Amino acid sequence: MWIHNSLKTLIIFTGLTASASTLAYYNLPQAPAYDLEFNTGLGNAQGTLQWNIAGGSDGPNVLSELTYRDVNFRQFTMASTLRLYRGWLADHEVFVGFSSGTANEGTVQDSDYDGDNRTQEYSRSYSSAVNSEMTDFSVGLARRIALNRYQMIKPMAGYSHKSQNMLMTEGLQTINTDNPDAIGPFRGTLNSTYDTNWNSLWLGLGWSLETQHHNLTLSARYDWLDYSAVADWNLRSDFAHPKSFEQNASGNGYGLSLDYSYHVNRTVSLWFNWQQKSWKTDPGQDTVYFADGSRGTTELNEVSWKESGISTGMILRF
Repeated sequence: MWIHNSLKTLIIFTGLTASASTLAYYNLPQAPAYDLEFNTGLGNAQGTLQWNIAGGSDGPNVLSELTYRDVNFRQFTMASTLRLYRGWLADHEVFVGFSSGTANEGTVQDSDYDGDNRTQEYSRSYSSAVNSEMTDFSVGLARRIALNRYQMIKPMAGYSHKSQNMLMTEGLQTINTDNPDAIGPFRGTLNSTYDTNWNSLWLGLGWSLETQHHNLTLSARYDWLDYSAVADWNLRSDFAHPKSFEQNASGNGYGLSLDYSYHVNRTVSLWFNWQQKSWKTDPGQDTVYFADGSRGTTELNEVSWKESGISTGMILRF
């Protein structure tokens, strides 16, 4: 009898223990499925945009070259990162970034040549690039791979788009061998535009070091570029308006960035960013639209864009 009662007691106790364990399991707090970061800030980006065209079969290998030098953009930036912890995208991040700025500094040099390799310069003018505008948008996906408790690497892939509305105002002629009397300020009001679009598919790799209060991330990426531009040379009466010529090319380049953030608490962080880009196209095509309705084409030798910048702001984590 006592054996029967002891077994009955053991079964009841075991059942209660299992039930208690089951309840405790289901009441355990689970890790969140995701967290969302949003950051915004201000910064400066300074860049130099340069392009040149050939003179055709009978002309010099560099006929005309424009350089928008040291154009400084005061920028507003914002970005968002969604980190996923569960599901088929566990250990991945989806991120979106946007920036927009207006130039407060920058000069433009326009030179034309009669000889190969930028010799026999017969025309040169300078103008201002102030009030030019630049906008950037990017979206990407990263995979988090932990190296240890504090370090991880992130293979990344994404798409980016850069548009630039580059201006030329306040023209000053410094060389004109065909008409020396034209030396000095332009007779007409210079208000020319050169609008670019850079579309990029890119692959990258990031390394990050994170502690309770600090996060440091270094990233590098490689870009495959598709480039197009449309210009309106307002003082050229022989050109059509508002579309005087257009350019198309493809190319490649790279980008580097360094990010540091200080975690004030679980919700608020302060961040700093440094970034650099160097892009260059292969030879492409330049198509000129004339006022009489005709058009002509020549080789676009190359377009290059070099940029560096810093920004700082605040991160909110939800």
